[in-house]
Amino acid sequence: MRRPDRTKIGPGGSPGGWTGWVLLLTGLLVAGVVTIAVTANGWKHDFRVRRIRTEGNSIVPDSDIIRTASIPKNEKLFDIDLNVVRHVVEKNPFMKRVSVVRELPDGIAITVTERKPLAVLVTDRSLFVDPEGYVLPPVHSAGAIDLPVVTGDLPAADCVPGRQIQSRRLRGALEILTTAERIGDDVYHMISEVHCNGDSTYELFTADGGIPVAFGCGDVALKLVTLDGFWKQIVMQRGATQIKTVDLRFADQVVVRWDEGRGTRTQ
Repeated sequence: MRRPDRTKIGPGGSPGGWTGWVLLLTGLLVAGVVTIAVTANGWKHDFRVRRIRTEGNSIVPDSDIIRTASIPKNEKLFDIDLNVVRHVVEKNPFMKRVSVVRELPDGIAITVTERKPLAVLVTDRSLFVDPEGYVLPPVHSAGAIDLPVVTGDLPAADCVPGRQIQSRRLRGALEILTTAERIGDDVYHMISEVHCNGDSTYELFTADGGIPVAFGCGDVALKLVTLDGFWKQIVMQRGATQIKTVDLRFADQVVVRWDEGRGTRTQ
């Protein structure tokens, strides 16, 4: 026996009516989305750059970053190529990372991570260098006063802002300072100068009294810890003015020449 066909009855009792309604609603929805998109794009054209702010910088002034970014005021906000701005600002040797974003309705935010100077390279001019060995140009900064200096026969090819140091001699000097910083601020600030000798050995000078310290090469962490212990246990008791020289080239000990002329070995 044949079953009767099931015919869908839509609104108004007409077969297939639901299909018509679905098509109608879909068309209205698409039209609505298009209208919203067009309206939104119209709003975007009305947004203008009224303010530019910087964040994260303590060495490079806000004005330098904004001038380098070269974003015209009153320019259409969405006409600004953020990648171009980022690449331009990143050319400053002090910039390690740069992020540029829009801040609706009228702003651009430039967030930077700066390279922090570890020491001052003393050549024909004073340049900064960061812990990764990137050479940085001179800059007026209060923090530079407390930085140790690196002296000696420094390769001119390495002392160029924006370049990373390749010289093993200079990298050895940076290793002394980065290791001192990791051990502690007391050890890092104890050193006022690292002098690079021609035979790839090093001589330190203390911040207190400018005492020369024969450092040699190798065993950097052990020598610095030994020097720190000697300084806290002996020098802070007797005073740095009584010491002529310190020698760290012997294993696990400090050889000291005192002002009265006698040699002393301290474990």
